[in-house]
Amino acid sequence: MIDLSQTVRGMHNRLRSMLWHSVLSILLNKHQKRISDMEKARDIVFDIAKGLGIILVVIGHYIPAGAPKWYVDFIDFIYYFHMPLFFIIAGYFYDRSTRRTDYLPFVWSKFQRLMIPYFILSWAIVGTKVGIGRVMPVDHPVTLDALYRVFYLPEAGYFLWFVYVLFLTFCLAPLFKKGVRLIILSIMALGLFFWDTAPQYFCIRQLCSHLVFFVWGMWVARSGGLRQAMSRYPLLWAVVTIGLSFVHTNMQPGVLSTLFLLVLGITGSFMVLSVSAWLSRLAGPVSLGLSRIGVMSMTIYLFHTWIMGGGKAILTHILSGGNTIEFVLSALFIIGAGIVGPICLYKWVWTKNKFTARIFK
Repeated sequence: MIDLSQTVRGMHNRLRSMLWHSVLSILLNKHQKRISDMEKARDIVFDIAKGLGIILVVIGHYIPAGAPKWYVDFIDFIYYFHMPLFFIIAGYFYDRSTRRTDYLPFVWSKFQRLMIPYFILSWAIVGTKVGIGRVMPVDHPVTLDALYRVFYLPEAGYFLWFVYVLFLTFCLAPLFKKGVRLIILSIMALGLFFWDTAPQYFCIRQLCSHLVFFVWGMWVARSGGLRQAMSRYPLLWAVVTIGLSFVHTNMQPGVLSTLFLLVLGITGSFMVLSVSAWLSRLAGPVSLGLSRIGVMSMTIYLFHTWIMGGGKAILTHILSGGNTIEFVLSALFIIGAGIVGPICLYKWVWTKNKFTARIFK
């Protein structure tokens, strides 16, 4: 004979269990969605920061002879932090990555992502300069010997040091990521930053002066307080960075001057990141445009000098740049071409082939 009370009690327990599972599932989904939204918002902030950073890089690579003093001073200012910014962002995302990859496969993936474009572009630049140099003068001429020197120096174009150093950094970082090993890497990176006689070969000097910022990015990823400081107080970071830059310009070279460079690299990067966070909250066309530029920052970095060189050749026959108005017009045209040109090149040329679409983005 069926016990009706037990049947009802069993159904009640099952219904209650199903209800709790449903409630927990809804709460978990909402929590995951909130985390996903926060991650997307954070990624947009970094995309905007990369957009601002690559614009500063392009500006910094346009220094024509006879440029106004105010422009040269601005270039000197952005050189304090525009490259440290990219290393901080790279370190942040590297430490945040949850993918478990063995060392050699990880390094190989970074070699494909960074060094294959480095070699292809280096050899293309050398070949172009040697070919054109036979019929007309070129900036920073090279010889065919540069084809093998690119293995240990950014011989084709000095700006390519960033790609080389970023690869070396990714070779080092996995060895020190776990636990207290990051402290060891931090001490090592800090010491290398003050090594003022580091050799140029294999971009060791540039590695020494930028590894510390990559490590700082890793610490930011692990510290809620640093992440908050990074995304707030844009005016404060701007005042501090500008003030320190004025002090540094009047300092004699030495340990204290080098320490100021380290601090300026961090405060200037936080200035850009906090401005980026502010722009992301506005969610307007400016933030959208900067984020799209940021997504294409590597493409712009690799090809902006070629496009800008073409822009200079065109303007040579149009504007003399002899006054402020002509200089500003020339700068806007060439810098704009250096930003927009590589994006168009990627969308109209490199995307036609899977290999170039992958390595040049």
